[in-house]
Amino acid sequence: MKKALVALAVLVLAAMASAQTWFKGTLDQAIAKARTEKKLVLLDFYSSG
Repeated sequence: MKKALVALAVLVLAAMASAQTWFKGTLDQAIAKARTEKKLVLLDFYSSG
């Protein structure tokens, strides 16, 4: 039962992570959009695409 709950928690977290949308544009555009939405900017330096 404990393993099933852990597996369910992992699946829920994975579903939440995959719902993330990535902004495509310049850093200045991302910062401006983040300021208007009162959000933080995440920089991804290790990406192949």
